[in-house]
Amino acid sequence: MNKDNSYNNKNQENDNNHYVGFGVGLGLIGGSLFATVIGIVFGLMGDSLFPMVIGIGAGFGMLLGIVIGAVMDYNKNKN
Repeated sequence: MNKDNSYNNKNQENDNNHYVGFGVGLGLIGGSLFATVIGIVFGLMGDSLFPMVIGIGAGFGMLLGIVIGAVMDYNKNKN
């Protein structure tokens, strides 16, 4: 009986960072899509920075997703 309670408590502790994972995934996808659009616009202007823009955009999108997810988790756990 005691083993089940410790297992449930451990699962509750692991569920505290629920939104960070969603933030990372959605930030990576959103940043890549945004960078693709920006890269295409600059590509039409003659610059060949498309691969670098994709990498930087995905990285910043993921960073923004981590920050937003952490703030949402902090507000959820505070209550």
